Amino acid sequence: MENIRQNPEVEEVCATFYSCPYSFGNSWTSIVPTEEADTTKVNEQSFQVRRVTPEYFKVFSVLDKEGKAVMPQLNGVQDAVVLSADLEKQFYNNQSAKGKRVSFRGQANGNQVAAVCQPIRPSDYEISAPCFYQVLTGKTLEEYVNYFGAQQAELCVRMKHSKTKEDINHFLEEMGDRLNASNLYVYGVKKIEDQRSQLLGYRERNMKIKFSLMAFLLINVFFGIVGTFWLWTENRRGEIGLRMAIGSSKYSLYKYMNLEGICLFSFTLPFIILFMLNMAYFDIMDTIRLPLSLWRFCITIGSAWLLLAGMITLGIWIPARKATNLAPAEALHYE
Repeated sequence: MENIRQNPEVEEVCATFYSCPYSFGNSWTSIVPTEEADTTKVNEQSFQVRRVTPEYFKVFSVLDKEGKAVMPQLNGVQDAVVLSADLEKQFYNNQSAKGKRVSFRGQANGNQVAAVCQPIRPSDYEISAPCFYQVLTGKTLEEYVNYFGAQQAELCVRMKHSKTKEDINHFLEEMGDRLNASNLYVYGVKKIEDQRSQLLGYRERNMKIKFSLMAFLLINVFFGIVGTFWLWTENRRGEIGLRMAIGSSKYSLYKYMNLEGICLFSFTLPFIILFMLNMAYFDIMDTIRLPLSLWRFCITIGSAWLLLAGMITLGIWIPARKATNLAPAEALHYE
């Protein structure tokens, strides 16, 4: 780490164990607040832990709830812990967690909370979840290096300027033997952007498949609904023409037919709402990317209703427009 840090092109470097952003690292452990009165809320719960050296918070510009840098707040705190805002709320409700202590399973004294960072999202397609950082320094860092093995460490480097792949290769050549330490050496370098693309690639491909399926189903629904109301309106050409013959205006006819179609559709709305409430009750809806709330429920119902209402209006308007252009004698003949 020190060899890399001395390079003038490097701004900062840190070490992590299975905790680099957009990596497949995923460590969980249970912690409890030592000063929490209501322990029923926190017993036997595991949270994602990111084991990092203090420089991590500078490399990735981690800020606390007030928007201040986290790294300076770690000075003078031995074996510090940094909670996310979600975990602070779960442990202490509206109280501040800074300065309090949390303990790992089987630990006596616990670790001091040095700061509370902003909510952390595991990926771009997930909502934030309670988690925390375990800051590795001194003896604690040595213990984890011995436990996991130095070869499992991820060295995260922040360069002062953006680098292309060719620039990175030139940087590695320039570093030379300084990337070796005893029997350890740098295995490879990967840009965070590439890690992000690799991690999110599966979700994005899955979403494309879902959107394609949704588009296919939507096209079928479109032709089904438009065709149904088109046929329903077409069979009433005589009635429409007769209404025109006795003095109804085109606008009033369009309004009457559309209102009738929307009313027929609205009769199904209570059953749809009941079905969606049942799905929400059994937690079938996707709540990983967006929490299920009243406004989400209303927006989903409202947008779907407007979309289908638009299809019904289109299915009624086209044949009704043709029917209103009938001559009165032809309309009476239909009737």
